[in-house]
Amino acid sequence: MARWPALGLLWMLPAGAALGACWLVGDGLLGPCASFGLVALIAGQQRPLGRFMAAFGYYASGSTPIVVAVVGYWGADHAPLGVVAWLGASLLLATPWTLAAGRWAALGALALTALPPLGVIGWLSPLNCAGVLFPGTSWIGLGLVCISVAAMYSGDRVHRLRGAVLAALGLIAVASNLIYEEPTPLYGWVGVSTHIEPARGNIFGAIANNQRAIRAGTVHGKNARVVVFPEAILDDWRPGTRQQFALAVPSGQTWILGADTDSSDVLVAVTSGNARVRPLTRSAGLILGGNWLPGSRHTLRPAWWEPVFVVEHRRVWAALCVEQVQPWTWLEAMFQHPDVVLALSNGWWADTPAISWLPTGAAGLAIERASSHAWTRLMHRPVVWAVNQ
Repeated sequence: MARWPALGLLWMLPAGAALGACWLVGDGLLGPCASFGLVALIAGQQRPLGRFMAAFGYYASGSTPIVVAVVGYWGADHAPLGVVAWLGASLLLATPWTLAAGRWAALGALALTALPPLGVIGWLSPLNCAGVLFPGTSWIGLGLVCISVAAMYSGDRVHRLRGAVLAALGLIAVASNLIYEEPTPLYGWVGVSTHIEPARGNIFGAIANNQRAIRAGTVHGKNARVVVFPEAILDDWRPGTRQQFALAVPSGQTWILGADTDSSDVLVAVTSGNARVRPLTRSAGLILGGNWLPGSRHTLRPAWWEPVFVVEHRRVWAALCVEQVQPWTWLEAMFQHPDVVLALSNGWWADTPAISWLPTGAAGLAIERASSHAWTRLMHRPVVWAVNQ
């Protein structure tokens, strides 16, 4: 690919920032589509500093909701910590792209920013574009994205074929989108969105929150077989909470609820008169610096592997909150071939008053939804959405 000397180093930062900002304008596919532009921008730069500035601008622009999340979780006095987390994450994610002078190094940067340990903060990955360019193709689509990344670089023996390769990939992308049809929603599966703030250890507040969730499920889940609630909607899953929901769930229904246990972010299932003690699944990834503080004993801890579970004879995989923006968790989902995906979020912090130079907290939830949309398009799986905000 031709280099971009006319842009100069000074233009790399705003050019990358413009691409990253595409994630902030809504929950559609613009952000995932723009993510491939990062690779094109970096491939056109000969100097490591230019590649770094492009990548840093991209991640810094798209990652601004980190500051709002920290302020929402811990209060306005933690805003400096949020700024440090935002800039630190952007710096770490941009660094591997500095070395992306050739196709193998670029593929290495793609992997490093998508997989743990760095992938723990690895949102906005260019891998998101696979669901936009090659919907319904699963692992083949990911392979075609990798081929596209390699084809962006010049100076190899296939230099003359590069244009033909990119043209062929473009035709495959057009054909994939023309024949793609959205999967049919599962009949009888309903997602319930709520507006509940955490009780923060207040037992009476927790009971009242449970009652609000029950009312929402009763109203919006009428005539459904499976009613799905947001992530971490319950402050605990102790006997009193289990009993409260076991008495509330209508006959013939299964309710799936997100709950915080002593050490995990989990999903639990309740049917009429029966609240199962054992969780259906535990969150593979958590928000570093939010609900996961590695150095603290009093924190939720990630499970690292998100298994499929069965409800109503369907194989179900759940993307809980930050998992929706982490490529490695979606690779776990693709490996297990679920029948349906639950995309569950809890953005009670998103209504935190916006800092003047930042987008609102809702932008973080929009990024989650956009990423989930891209990956479920790639997998061609129906989605049940539920968010607490």
